[in-house]
Amino acid sequence: MHLKKKECLLQSTEKGQIGWAAGLWLLLFLGCLLCALIQLDVYRSSAQYMEDALAASNLAAAVIDVEEYGISHQLQIKDVYGARERHIAAVKGNLGLTDAWECPNQALISGPVRIENFTVYSVSGNDVEISSFDENGVLSRSVGTFGQVAAPNGVLVESSGIYSEICYRIRGLFGVEVDARKGKLADVMRNE
Repeated sequence: MHLKKKECLLQSTEKGQIGWAAGLWLLLFLGCLLCALIQLDVYRSSAQYMEDALAASNLAAAVIDVEEYGISHQLQIKDVYGARERHIAAVKGNLGLTDAWECPNQALISGPVRIENFTVYSVSGNDVEISSFDENGVLSRSVGTFGQVAAPNGVLVESSGIYSEICYRIRGLFGVEVDARKGKLADVMRNE
């Protein structure tokens, strides 16, 4: 049996062809890696921007009842409806949103911003009063035990505070849009 056929013989190649091919594949890999890193940096920047705006908005809404603090030395959020209105105004101002709740900086936020959850935690002794507004503004109240109540992001509620969660769209490389969600708990504590 004759194993060597004319088509199966090793063809000669010019010097450097294998090096060029390997170099192009390496360049393609590095280009894909660079795109992925840029995409992650865009998401990270947007998340940090939103977290800072949420923390500032939550603290703006967390006005304590000074009279109650003077009587019992317990920090409690004064008015949950007023806190929600202050939070809405603060989110709009901190993010620079238009009346349609869209951000002029389309690089960080590419769609309208929605407040999905706004919850006020008022700690009084061993009780935690939970006043939660959904995205439609409907209030629901419940009471939990101190040390056992956690915010939706998993952080244990140690003192009175406000948790809020927003949802928005972000545009990445090549026009890819994803829904992003960010939640933050801001506690109001005494300086001891």
